[in-house]
Amino acid sequence: MNSTHILILIILLLFLFLSLNEIIKFIARKDKESPPPVNVRLWLIPLLSLLIIVPVAFFTVLYSLFFYTFGGMSNSLYFEQIGDGIIFSVFILIGFILFETLIHPIIIAALNYGVIRHVSVYTRNSVTILIDGIIIYFLGSTFEGVYIQDFWSALSISVLYHIIEWIFTWIHHLYKKRKTNMTL
Repeated sequence: MNSTHILILIILLLFLFLSLNEIIKFIARKDKESPPPVNVRLWLIPLLSLLIIVPVAFFTVLYSLFFYTFGGMSNSLYFEQIGDGIIFSVFILIGFILFETLIHPIIIAALNYGVIRHVSVYTRNSVTILIDGIIIYFLGSTFEGVYIQDFWSALSISVLYHIIEWIFTWIHHLYKKRKTNMTL
C-alpha cells in the first residue's frame, strides 16, 4: 500500500471517530442529558468504531478476494497493487451502503408513485444491479491502479455479485424453513 492509500484510510478513520463523537453528543442532547465526559468518550468512541470497522474489514477482504478472482478469470478488471484492490473494495462497500440506504429507496419510491403502481421484485433487482454496476464502473474509472475494461464488465461484476447474494439468501431461507420445521 502506498502513502495515498494510507492517507485515505486515515481520513476515513478520522471521519468515523468524529462522526461517532458528534452522534454521542447529539443523542445526549436529544435525551436532555449532559454529554459523557471526555475520558469516557476516549474509550467509547474507539470501541464503537471497532463495532463498525471489524465487519467492514471482513467484507473488504471478501470483496478484495471476489474482485481479484473475477479479474483473474475474465481479464476485465486489473489491479496494479494489492493496496489498490483493498482501497477499491472499501470504497465499493461504502458506495453500496450509501446507495442501498439513500438512492435505491428514492428510485423505488419514484417508480412506485410516478411510473408504476407496484414495483415488482424483478424491477427492484434490476435497478439495484444497474446502480451497483454504475458504482463499480465509476470507482474503477476514477481510481489509479484499478483498470476496468468497460461498463459491461462492471455490470457483469454486479450481476455475479448479486447471483452470489441470491444464493446466500436462498440458503438462509432454507435454513430458517428447516429450523421452523424442526421446532414444530
